[in-house]
Amino acid sequence: IAEGVETKEQLAFLRNHDCDQMQGYYFSAALSQDQLQEMVRNDDRLPA
Repeated sequence: IAEGVETKEQLAFLRNHDCDQMQGYYFSAALSQDQLQEMVRNDDRLPA
C-alpha cells in the first residue's frame, strides 16, 4: 500500500509498478465521519 500520493505523476508511477492500493491527498484530504457518510450518501466520486 502506497501512502502519500499527491500527484498524477506519482499515481502513474505506482500503477506502472503494479501498485493498486494507494492513499493520499491526490484522492482526498482526511475526512471526518460525517463528511465520509455524506460523500457515500451522495455517491460522490473521487479520482481513481
